[in-house]
Amino acid sequence: MTWTIDAGGTRSHVLEDGTFPASPRFVFKGYDEAVHGSFVRPYLDADGMLPGRMTALLIEADGRPVLVDAGMGRFGFDIGAGHALDELADLGVRPLDVRTVVITHGHADHVGGLLGPDGAPVFADARHVIHRAEASFWASDEAAAMPGGAGAPAAQALSTLVDAGLLDQIEGASRIGPDVQVIEAPGHTPGHVAVVIGDALLWAGDAIVASLNVTHPQWVSAADMDGPENQATRRALLGRAADGDLLLAAVHLPVELHVGRTSDAFEVLQG
Repeated sequence: MTWTIDAGGTRSHVLEDGTFPASPRFVFKGYDEAVHGSFVRPYLDADGMLPGRMTALLIEADGRPVLVDAGMGRFGFDIGAGHALDELADLGVRPLDVRTVVITHGHADHVGGLLGPDGAPVFADARHVIHRAEASFWASDEAAAMPGGAGAPAAQALSTLVDAGLLDQIEGASRIGPDVQVIEAPGHTPGHVAVVIGDALLWAGDAIVASLNVTHPQWVSAADMDGPENQATRRALLGRAADGDLLLAAVHLPVELHVGRTSDAFEVLQG
């Protein structure tokens, strides 16, 4: 299912790559029923899981489409994911039409779709953009030693893109089009980035993974490599969205949100 967000006149399409249920103990590290339960229970399904989705984002950037992440690709077929290319096709967009791919970070549900079944780049005419710290991490011995080969999809994708001359490494805030800016948002991974579109939409990647992260930004995920750093990033992104009246959306959020400040955190605004 694809839905469209108008970001200050720049249309952005959220592409559903797949759905998945997640344990609240994964989404909220150190889950404690006494602390989290009353807030989390209304969101649980009959199996006690949090329904979730994996998405990518297509930005209609002045006639030069920008794709943010590429879904799981071939790594998702066994779990009913890997549909980002199908969603692009439904919009009439071919892989060769994409001019820029922003890689928010190297987890498999973001980079798996960068290479096809033949191991070649899917978006062969696109500039691929990643933060320098992120590229360095996934090329490191630490990433290679991750359990279950979790570092392999990123290592393979990034090395292939380097060999093809398609990968650009950035640092700091980088404007990659008239209405698209990539900003640093570390913590979930060392070089995780977020994207601001049209000064109207903040795409937070995986820095925010649940709507409860708005009211409880300190509830970090078990997937966050640096929980305290991601909490700081999360607060900074929420502050930017609240103060700049930006719509907030993210890879695993079901809808876009308006957020406002409270005395010590943030709230979801209605309407």
